[in-house]
Amino acid sequence: MFRFVIIILLHYILICPIRFCFGQCNETGKVCECNCKCVVQIEAVNDDDIVENVKSENKNDSEIEKQLRPNRISKPSSCTEAAAYSMKSGIYKIQLEKYNITDLEIFCEEDVDFGGWIVIQRRRNGSVDFYRDWHDYNEGFGDLTGNYWIGLKNLHALTSSCQQELYIQMRSHNGSDYYARYSEFHIGAESEDYALKILDDYSGTAGDSLTKHLGKKFSTYDRDNDDADDEGNCALHFKGAWWFGGCYDSHLNGVYGSARYGMNWNSIKFEESLLFAQMMIRPNHNCLRRSLMLSNLNRYV
Repeated sequence: MFRFVIIILLHYILICPIRFCFGQCNETGKVCECNCKCVVQIEAVNDDDIVENVKSENKNDSEIEKQLRPNRISKPSSCTEAAAYSMKSGIYKIQLEKYNITDLEIFCEEDVDFGGWIVIQRRRNGSVDFYRDWHDYNEGFGDLTGNYWIGLKNLHALTSSCQQELYIQMRSHNGSDYYARYSEFHIGAESEDYALKILDDYSGTAGDSLTKHLGKKFSTYDRDNDDADDEGNCALHFKGAWWFGGCYDSHLNGVYGSARYGMNWNSIKFEESLLFAQMMIRPNHNCLRRSLMLSNLNRYV
């Protein structure tokens, strides 16, 4: 982009004086013609200096770029880095050094809202059972390209390493598509039962059925952390796992295909199961701003 700006600038400096002089020559004759040549010659000399300076600056930038590029390519920590060059959806590897996570395979979604999304949950059909115990939800399960859960320990690491936004795609059985977006999403550590600690600024078409779960701990049938009295163990009763309160306003890990209590997002339609759901996260603007500042500091250290 910087090179294009310089080319346009040079074009303007060189061409405009010539056009201006020709306009004057039509009125003042030979005297202007002489001035015209002088002006062009002076500008040309100055432009050569500018070009040399630009080449020198570009050379310096290229050397810095060569030093920084291996670190960025070999150590991506998000889809915004891992898929930056290919810009294609698919499986990539990232690492989170702070949490000693290396070579974590993730699915990057690059076809939604300019891409850069890590898929943390996906439900397409009933081929994978989501009625699982705490161990499975902690470690993760399923197929990266199909029905999938990333694992609570990985989700905590991702949302703790840098601020993340959350994007949820949903489709009803009548084919209507919806989405819910939250400007920041963060869950606690296992010692906090992976509680939903931050959920900011909803926008979308699905309605907000997640904010009521803010502050709630994650529950599975073998680890009951909900607030329910009447329902008892929500995960056991509704055969799933979620940040249950008493019991839920949304539950995207419920039984697939159930007519009533299944994959629910009640603000779309109360107690009607969905056909498709996909949850994704990516670094939000605060995270990107912080990363840019750190990158600039490292560049000049």
